[in-house]
Amino acid sequence: MKSLLTPLLCSLLAASAFAQEQPDTEKRVADLERRLEAMSRELETQKTGTAAPKTPEEGRFGLGASAAKVYSAAPGLSVGGYGEFLYESKAATLQNGTLVGTEKKADALRLVLYTGYKFSDHIVFNSEIEFEHGGYSDEHPEGEAIVEFAYLDFHFTKALNLRAGMMLVPMGFINELHEPPAFLGARRPQVERTLIPATWHENGVGLHGDLPGNLTYRLYLMNGLNAAKFSAAGIRDGRQAGKEANAQSLAWTGRLDWTPRPGLLLGGSFYTGNSNQSGVGETIRTTLWDAHVEFRARGFQCRGLYTQTINAEAGIQGLGATDPAREVGTRQWGGYVEAGYDLLGGGRQALVPFLRWERLNAQQSVVPGVLVQGENDQTVLTVGMNYRPIPNVAVKADLQTFKDRAQTGRDQINLALGFYF
Repeated sequence: MKSLLTPLLCSLLAASAFAQEQPDTEKRVADLERRLEAMSRELETQKTGTAAPKTPEEGRFGLGASAAKVYSAAPGLSVGGYGEFLYESKAATLQNGTLVGTEKKADALRLVLYTGYKFSDHIVFNSEIEFEHGGYSDEHPEGEAIVEFAYLDFHFTKALNLRAGMMLVPMGFINELHEPPAFLGARRPQVERTLIPATWHENGVGLHGDLPGNLTYRLYLMNGLNAAKFSAAGIRDGRQAGKEANAQSLAWTGRLDWTPRPGLLLGGSFYTGNSNQSGVGETIRTTLWDAHVEFRARGFQCRGLYTQTINAEAGIQGLGATDPAREVGTRQWGGYVEAGYDLLGGGRQALVPFLRWERLNAQQSVVPGVLVQGENDQTVLTVGMNYRPIPNVAVKADLQTFKDRAQTGRDQINLALGFYF
């Protein structure tokens, strides 16, 4: 390894000295550094037979390590992915004591392939192809095969890069970083499955990059939501997923994160656009925002997130009296706090007991004449254990207690197995 790295190190030193005389050589130095890093990884792989392990949080450009694999790979094809298996056992009685019988389900929840191609250090293609619930066939139409993102990245500078194609909406923690080892529970947080729909992706174009002061940002223009699919449960079904998406109205979405010190993340994100895709009638402006914080130190980890959604009341009021979309909350809110501690001291293995408390209301306010449904005003408590024998694999078990104002909450036990590569 030393024999191969020495010429590159010499080249870097020479380039650095030359850069003092000619500023435009800084770009050449950066290119040489990237090549040295790539060669070091390749040599380590050849020596050990495997790349050095990473955690899902060590990705780039808003993606986890597996999804961002193509960026650090040598030019050419790159393949990664993750999988998730889930067992759920729901209680026999509801919160109000009604006997409904047990419900148990074992699900091949997700199998995902990340496929990318690095044309050069400046042009990269990246994609995520997901098979849910065992995939789709004529015999099992309840499954799904879907492209969750597929885009081209054009890298200009550290602070300014262009992304275009089908992209993840950069909101919350989970929508971009959703490999199973990256979150503690067997199931994704309820707030980030409903109020911030997961996994939310649309067609668009935008900018992203790293700014001075440990700031990172993303700003996209995308096709908007379709309010015709809204319901009392929220805006989730209004996602168009880039499939022949109606683009009468577009939307802006963005994110800004600040890392003032290692292990501490502070940030926020937003989405705003007209969700009336019919081209006629009142504007239905949908605006979401969230504020989030994450802290990790000495085996301790915690997260907090708060989000609000506003749907223009005049636009919702203009929908037909029998239209189910009229039942959507004109105001929605939710949030959660989560904390865990690694009993094994933060080494290669991890054993993390955790607690997560969530509060959400998808119908905080509605237009006149709409009946508020109590089951949309929820509190969820999750207590569980997350064991990672290696950073790439997670075994999870937890108990969830669901309470709602309609007294229809139902407790459940979850077991999950997840991995990424």
